[in-house]
Amino acid sequence: MQKITYINLRNEQIVFHHAPYVLEKHTGLAMMPDMEFETVRGVYQQGETTAGFRRPFRPVTVYFHLMAGTVKGMYQLRTQLQGILSPDRAMSGTERARLIYENDSGRWVTDAIPDGGLEPSKRIGSVQPELKVNFRCESPYLYATLEEETTFQYTGTGFTLPFEFPIEFGLNDFTKEVFNVGQVDAPVEIWIECKGETPKLINESTGAVLTLAGPVATGNTLYINTDPAKLDATITDAEGNVTGAFGRLSLDTSVADFFLRPGINKLVYDTGGEIPQSVIRVRWRPAYEGV
Repeated sequence: MQKITYINLRNEQIVFHHAPYVLEKHTGLAMMPDMEFETVRGVYQQGETTAGFRRPFRPVTVYFHLMAGTVKGMYQLRTQLQGILSPDRAMSGTERARLIYENDSGRWVTDAIPDGGLEPSKRIGSVQPELKVNFRCESPYLYATLEEETTFQYTGTGFTLPFEFPIEFGLNDFTKEVFNVGQVDAPVEIWIECKGETPKLINESTGAVLTLAGPVATGNTLYINTDPAKLDATITDAEGNVTGAFGRLSLDTSVADFFLRPGINKLVYDTGGEIPQSVIRVRWRPAYEGV
């Protein structure tokens, strides 16, 4: 079983599976993304040395047959299809339409913008065979449909005098081992409900550190997105006012360098000796080269 679902920003969707949009085949989803290599060559060097590489966007093409009960219905479906696939309904600011791919192994999602296609060449009764639609997927990766999250927090209330047994102590839970099940590095979104501390989050498995230059007032929420395509750092105060926070990060912090590598990552929240009281949420979406 294979099914591809396109959902635009108006929540209109097309399902390429059974009639009326019968999926024939697709390209660009099962394959690994193409690579662009940067190379250097010495004056007398034979061959070349690879200095780096990057993955460009992922092009996806869906081939399908449009099947309707009547000729009129076929033309109506084709017109409706082109409206749903309008690029105007696929992007607005940083928002994007989504493409969901399913097979017998699971479901994956990526952002997508329609990029031409629907070139009818023939008609057989109420069937328009051999149509195709192209999608431009800005990310080279396919992502798990469900995000994963871990939370750091102080649990328990400690004890006061007089007390009775058993005593319940507060627990400091500010070291986490999280597992990135994806095939590649995963950027993260971080929310810290601040308690007057100077937030510092360390990934001891990669050596990356996110830290602020000074404390953040109690009641404020710090938000950081480390995705290079969506880099963001803001502070929201108790009244809901949002201000930029890049200027409050320490000079040695590189937001884009903070990610979860595939496998186990040891995350530590550190306040420089103070007992942490903040609540920290770290959220990520596992990513795959191809499925």
